[in-house]
Amino acid sequence: MEATKLFQDAQIILNKMILEKWVDAQGVIGIFNANTIYNDDISIHHNGKSFISHQLRQQREKASGLPYLSLADFIAPEDSGIQDYIGAFAVTAGIGVEQKAKELEAKQDDYNAILVKSLADRLAEAFAEYLHYKLRVEYWGYATDENLSNDDMISEKYQGIRPAPGYPACPDHLEKQTIFDLLDVPNSIPMTLTESMAMYPAASVSGWYFAHPDSKYFGLGQIAKDQVMDYSKRKNLDISISEKWLAPVLGYEV
Repeated sequence: MEATKLFQDAQIILNKMILEKWVDAQGVIGIFNANTIYNDDISIHHNGKSFISHQLRQQREKASGLPYLSLADFIAPEDSGIQDYIGAFAVTAGIGVEQKAKELEAKQDDYNAILVKSLADRLAEAFAEYLHYKLRVEYWGYATDENLSNDDMISEKYQGIRPAPGYPACPDHLEKQTIFDLLDVPNSIPMTLTESMAMYPAASVSGWYFAHPDSKYFGLGQIAKDQVMDYSKRKNLDISISEKWLAPVLGYEV
C-alpha cells in the first residue's frame, strides 16, 4: 500500500475518532520529594509514605574518562543536603479503543480496526509529550522560559527526560508498579497493570520525569551478575526473578 493512501486513510479515521468521540484520553502526573540512596536507588516520599525506585548502572567497559551512567545520577544524594524532586506520569488514550475495534472487526473491517489501534498508540505518545511540556513550563516550572519550535520539540531539545520502565535506561518492567503505587493510578484513571506488567488499555504510557539539566537518555547495555545480585538484594527478590525481567540486558548466560 502506498504511504500517501495510508496517510489519507489515517486522517479520515482520526477525524472520525475526534468528531464522533470514539476514544477518550486520561492521565495523572505527580511531583515528589526524592533523593538518591545506596548509590543507585531513589528514595521518594509522598503522603507520609516512602517508595523506592531501583535503578541500574552501565557496566560494560567504556573508553577511559566516560562515565558509567545510572538514572539515579540525575537526583541529588540524600547526604548532599539538597531536597530534590522526581516526577511520575501515567497516561492512556485507549479508553474506548477496544470496543470500537471490535465493532469494526465485526463488520469485517480489520484494516480500519488496526488503524484505530495504531492511532490510539500515537495519541497516547502525543498526550505524554504534551503533559511533559506542561510540566516543564507550568506544573513543575523548571523551564518557564522554554520557547522551542515543533521540530525542536521532536528533537527533544528541552531540559529533562521522561524514561519509561522497560526502555534502554531502565529495562525492568517491574518498576512500573512503583509508578502506579505512587500515583494511585487505578483509582485515578481507568488504567491498570497486568500480571506481565503490560499496561491496559494498550494505548498507554507511564514513566518518570527527571528535571536535571544534564539528564539524558542512554542505553544500559549488558550488565554482569554481580550487579544483578546487588539489584536483587535491594529489591528483596530472588535473583531468578530479576534475571527473568532483565534477560535482554544480561551479559551472562543463565
